[in-house]
Amino acid sequence: MEASIQPSSESANVILSRVVSEAKREREKTLCHLNDGATIFLSNSLGAHIRPRDEINFPLPAESAEAGTEIYVRKPSSGGRGRDLYQAPISYAAPPKSDKRERLYVRVEVPTGRLGISSIHLFCNVIRDYFYVATRRQPWERQTSLYDVLRITPNASLAELRVAFSLRQLEFRAAGASNRNSATLERAFNILAQPELRACYDSLLKDSTAPAVFPYGGFGSILMAGERSRDGQTFFAAQILSFQPEHWERRFHAPLRNFDFYQDHAIYRDVRRKLEVTVDQSVMPIRWDATWNRWRHLLGAKVDLHGTFVQTGSQRKPRIPLNWFGVSKMRRISSSA
Repeated sequence: MEASIQPSSESANVILSRVVSEAKREREKTLCHLNDGATIFLSNSLGAHIRPRDEINFPLPAESAEAGTEIYVRKPSSGGRGRDLYQAPISYAAPPKSDKRERLYVRVEVPTGRLGISSIHLFCNVIRDYFYVATRRQPWERQTSLYDVLRITPNASLAELRVAFSLRQLEFRAAGASNRNSATLERAFNILAQPELRACYDSLLKDSTAPAVFPYGGFGSILMAGERSRDGQTFFAAQILSFQPEHWERRFHAPLRNFDFYQDHAIYRDVRRKLEVTVDQSVMPIRWDATWNRWRHLLGAKVDLHGTFVQTGSQRKPRIPLNWFGVSKMRRISSSA
């Protein structure tokens, strides 16, 4: 989600409001011509929903707009049917709770909002229909199970889940599957590989109206369709159009003495407990069991971890853990134990 605008005579740190005269996709970006003669580059995920006569509101930084820029798009053509667009960096998604009408929703913070919006109101069915489905354009009752996508049973272990994911990846590559199918496979794995999200999904399979947890604790950039509250401080989302979690590629050496060992998986936490990695036996060059916890302080070996990490957080705490999401490579680099 990016935006950039040509230099203009506008002063820094002000809110710009412009009407779109034309929107044209140019490879990886969408170029929007504005009614004052300026142009702005938007990501294609946002640009795909921009039409002439739409009004774009965004803060203009001192230099230029960067990735994650907060943007509000008012769409006069929607006739007040709640189809305005809002893009923003978000954090701290609260646990689901009921509103005055007993409808389950999640409140998400907009920590750096400069357009007057401080929070986002997401009904749980909106979260469910974006994160917990195989096909986002189909109603919940017609969805293929994420277990069926991976061809595993609901009681499959983490190790079995990883093997199934790898096999399905090979099948997709051999068949020349589309990017959409590959994204569905990754989404199924990412949901089922996380115990909290998997438990949430299992609850939804039993009751489609069950509470839906916002993955990653809410940290990332989101694009939604919906409408603003009367006081302008809350955005009520009717549909999530895209979400990109905060993530990093990291590689580091992890001492085995900092692992908690279980029967079929192990969890690594750094000394400050800000980073967490869950691994299973299939990616480790050694075999372990829960008895290792009794003498792990004697282990001098380390492993080389390489993978993609996402920032998460469920409460207002100064420390924010980084949870593992798919270690791509792991090997032992020393064995002095």
